[in-house]
Amino acid sequence: MKIFQPNWVHHDEKSIFSIDIHPSGERFATGGQGCDSGRVVIWNMAPVLSEQAEANKSVPRVLCQMDNHLACVNCVRWSGNGLMLASGGDDKLVMIWKKTLSGSGGGIGAFGGGGGKSVEHWRCISTLRGHAGDVLDLAWSPQDRWIASCSVDNTIIVWDAQQFPKIVHVLKGHTGLVKGVTWDPVGKFVASQSDDRSLKVWKTTDWSCFKTITEPFEECGGTTHILRLSWSPDGQYLVSAHAMNGGGPTAQIIERDGWKCDKDFVGHRKAVTCVRFHNSILKRSAPKTNKLQQYCCLAVGARDRSLSIWLTALQRPLVVIHDLFQDSILDLSWSCDGYTLLTCSGDGHIACLQFTAQELGTPLSEEDKNILYQRMYGKNANIDLTAQAEKEMIVENSDFLNVSKSNPLPPTLIPQQQQQQPQLGGMRQDGAGKVVQPASQPAAAIKSSSSLAAPTPILKQIETKTADGKRRITPMFIPLNDDNGPASHATNNIMPSSIEFGSKSSETSTVEIKQRAHEEPTIIPPPAERATGEPTSKLDNRLKKMATAPPQKAEPMTVPTDPQQQQQQQLSAPSSTIQPAANQKLMDRTRQPATYPTGKATVIQGHSFKAFGEVRVQIQNNTVKTSYGTLSRVVGVVVTAQRVERKLWETVVGSPIVCFAVGAKYAIVCSQDHTIRMVDIKTGTPVFPVLSLTSPAVLSAFSSNSQLAGVVTESGILRIWSVPEKAVLLSTSCAEIMSGSFVTILHVSDKGMPFIVLSNGSSYSYCRKLDSWMLINSSDPVIRHGLIGNKTNAPVRNIKTYPLSTIQSYGSFSGPKTNSFAELHSASWQTSAAIAFIENQIKICEMIASPAELKYWYSMLGFQLALNGSEEKIRQVLDDLLGASHNSLDPCRTLAGDDADDRSVLGISKQLLMEDVLNHLKTQTKWQRIYTEYLDQLKFLKERDGGRDKPLME
Repeated sequence: MKIFQPNWVHHDEKSIFSIDIHPSGERFATGGQGCDSGRVVIWNMAPVLSEQAEANKSVPRVLCQMDNHLACVNCVRWSGNGLMLASGGDDKLVMIWKKTLSGSGGGIGAFGGGGGKSVEHWRCISTLRGHAGDVLDLAWSPQDRWIASCSVDNTIIVWDAQQFPKIVHVLKGHTGLVKGVTWDPVGKFVASQSDDRSLKVWKTTDWSCFKTITEPFEECGGTTHILRLSWSPDGQYLVSAHAMNGGGPTAQIIERDGWKCDKDFVGHRKAVTCVRFHNSILKRSAPKTNKLQQYCCLAVGARDRSLSIWLTALQRPLVVIHDLFQDSILDLSWSCDGYTLLTCSGDGHIACLQFTAQELGTPLSEEDKNILYQRMYGKNANIDLTAQAEKEMIVENSDFLNVSKSNPLPPTLIPQQQQQQPQLGGMRQDGAGKVVQPASQPAAAIKSSSSLAAPTPILKQIETKTADGKRRITPMFIPLNDDNGPASHATNNIMPSSIEFGSKSSETSTVEIKQRAHEEPTIIPPPAERATGEPTSKLDNRLKKMATAPPQKAEPMTVPTDPQQQQQQQLSAPSSTIQPAANQKLMDRTRQPATYPTGKATVIQGHSFKAFGEVRVQIQNNTVKTSYGTLSRVVGVVVTAQRVERKLWETVVGSPIVCFAVGAKYAIVCSQDHTIRMVDIKTGTPVFPVLSLTSPAVLSAFSSNSQLAGVVTESGILRIWSVPEKAVLLSTSCAEIMSGSFVTILHVSDKGMPFIVLSNGSSYSYCRKLDSWMLINSSDPVIRHGLIGNKTNAPVRNIKTYPLSTIQSYGSFSGPKTNSFAELHSASWQTSAAIAFIENQIKICEMIASPAELKYWYSMLGFQLALNGSEEKIRQVLDDLLGASHNSLDPCRTLAGDDADDRSVLGISKQLLMEDVLNHLKTQTKWQRIYTEYLDQLKFLKERDGGRDKPLME
C-alpha cells in the first residue's frame, strides 16, 4: 500500500467537502469552498498516480474549474456511465454538468474558471431547484435512472435523470437534517440518514418508507457535517455513519436479511462521518484453507482524522491510518479498478491510497456477478429494475407489440404540416403599421433567424409500420419553453428588423406586403412582451424608403402610442394592407410621447387612423374651433393601390374621442362624454343613434366577421351589439372580477363570446348560458402548473382558430417559487392537478366553441391518463366518450334526437376522440386490457354505424 498527498490539489486553502473518481479512472472531481463562491474542480488523475506525469509540465493537472454555485459545494458525484457530474451545495441547488466540445459553450469564468484556459469544457445542462435548504449529499441510482439529493430541509428528492428537472418524488418523514443518501445496488431501496437519530429505508416501487432504524443511534450526541452511508455492492449490507455502541462511536452494519443491527465497525475515537464501499465484489483464496472467498471492502472516515479499511471476510480492519489530515475526513471514493482510494478533509487537502491485488483481492467478473445476483435476487445485475414490472408483463394484445419503448411524447396543438410552412410568406400589415400573419400560417411556425438556419429535430415526424402494414405517425412534442429555458428568446426575434415611425434606419425589410382583407390575422406578440419593451408601432422598412412623390391628398397622422390600444389592435384590428407604389413614400409622422394604460379613458392625442382593406378611418381630436365649443373630426378615406387618398366622408363629434375600432362594414367611435357612435365605414352614415353609457369606453372591438361590436367602459360595463340586427347581444359588468385592476385587452368572437385580459394578468370569458364569467388564466396554482407544463415553444397567437391558447398566452405569471417547488411537483399533487386542469380546459373549449383546441386537450387528457391515471378515471373518461352510443347498444332502443346530439362535441365525433385516447393508452402495457375492452366496443359501434367516421385507429 502507498499513501501520498498531492499538495497541488487544493481549493485556494479552502475546505474540500467532497471527492469522487470518474468511472474511467482518468479524472476525479472535488467540491468545496472557492474564493467567493462554491467551487467544483475536475482534476487529471495521471499526475496523482504517476510521479513522472506529475513532474511533466505538459501534463495538465486542472482539467476544468466551475465556480457557478453561489455557496459552498457539499457533494460531487459522477453518474455510472461517466457522462454527467452532479454537484450540490449550500445555495440549495443541484447542478448537472456534461462535457462539451472545446469552445462550444464554455470558457474561462463560466466553465473554465481559474485564471487559465480550460483543458476540458463542462457545461451545466440542468439546474435542479426543489430544496428549501442546503444540499448535503447526492447519489445516482443503478443504471443512472434517478438521482437522489438530501438536504437540511428534512427531505430527499428523487429526480428523473432522463427528464431533468422532473421530480419523481419527494421523500418526507425525517424530522431532522438529512445528511446522507445511498441506493440499494439491486434498485429496490434507497436509504437515508438524518440528524433525527434515525436511518430510513424507502421502497422505489411506491416511494413509501419501508423501514425506520433508530436503535443504533439513540446514544448519539452532537452532530457531524455529513452522514455519508453506503450500501455494499452485493446488496446484503447497509453501513451507516455516526452510530454508538457502549458509549463508543461505530459504523453500524445493517443486514438486508431482517434488517438486523447486531454488528458494527469499531475502533474510531470520534464520530464516523463517511463510509464508502468498494465498487466491486472481491474474491481471493483463504490463507489457510485455500477456499475461494467472496467479500466486500469498505473504507471508513471519522472526525478523529483517521481512516480504516475493512473486509467483510475479516473481523479486524485491514489497515488503520491515524492523523491522516489536520481536520475531519469528509468523503471517500474508490476507483473503478478498485485499487485506488481518494479521500478529502475539511483542512483543504486530499490523500491517495494505492493497494495491490494481493492486499484487497480480485474484483468479480461481470459474469460471476450476474450469477451471484441471480442466485440472491433472481435478477441480472445490469437489468433496469425500475422498468422490470412492465417489461415482464405478458403482452395480450398484438397492438402493443410494435409500440415504441421510448418515452411517449405529448400531442401538439398545431398540426405538423402547418408548423413546417414557410416562415415569412404572406406577412402583411394592418392600418396601424403592425406586421401580422394570415391564419393559414399559425404563429407557432414563426421562428427566429437562427432556427431558420438550423432546423431542430422536432420538425421531423416519426413514422412506424405495424405488423399488418399500416402506417402510424407519432405525435411530436413542441418542447416546453421554461421561464429560465434557452428558447425564451424565440418570440423576440419573430420578424426581420422593423422600423419605428420617425426612425432614421435605412435597413430594408424582406417581408412581402399583400392585401388580404378577408383573412383572419395571427397575432404577433404585443410590444410589452418583446425584448425591447418599446410600446411603439412598427412599419415595413420599404414604406419608409420610397421615392419622393407624396400622395396627392394626405393629412399628417400619428399612430396610437398607447400600449393598451396597441395590444387591443393586435387582437381586434382586421387585416388589411396597402400596396405602395414604387415612386411614392408615406409622409413623415411625429411620434407622440408613450403613455401607459391606466384603465381610464384617455383622449387620443394628435391624429390617428385605423384601416380595414382599402378604407381608413382617421381621427383628429379638437381640430375644429366653434363658438359652441371644440369639435373632433372623423374622416373616411379610401387609399388606392397607387397610394392616392380620396376622402369618402367626414363627420364631426362634439367630444374628444378616447377609442375607436374599424371593421369590414362599420366603425365604432367612443367619446369622452360617455357617448358611442356606430357609423357605416363607406358612407359615414350612422347605424345606431348616439348611445350613452354611465362612463366613457376604454376599449372597443369588432368580431372577426365584423358583425358584432363590443365596448368596455371605465366602470367595467361590457356591451356587445349585433350591428346588422341593431340589437344588444350581451349586457353585463366586469366589475365583479376586476378587483382593483382594469381591462387591457378585449376580443369579441364571431359567436358573441367576449374575452378580456386584466392588468393583473388574469383573463376571463363570459358565458351567457351560465350567466357567469369563466376563468381563463390567473395566479391559481393549478392553472399555473398546467400552463407551464403544457405551453409550446412559442406563444400561440391565432385568436380565431385557437382562442383559448391565445388569451392564455397573455398571462404574465411566473413559475413556482424555489421553496415550494418540491411540493408542487410531488407525484400525487402533480397528477391530480394536471388532470383537473386539462378537464377544465375541455369544458372551456366546449363553451367557447373551439373544436381544434377541444381535440388537442382530449388528446392531452389521454396522454396524462396513460402515464399517471388510475383505472377508475380512465374508465370514466372512456364511458363518457361512448355516451349515448354506448347505451344504445340495446337493439330495442331507437336513436333519439338527443342521442344523436350526444354522438359528437362541437362537430367532432366522440368516437374519434375516444380513438385518440386509446392511442395514448396503447403506449403503456399496463392498460392493455382496458384498451382491448374499449376497442372492441368501439369496433362494434363502427360496424353498426357503417364506418361513417374515418378508419379505426389509423
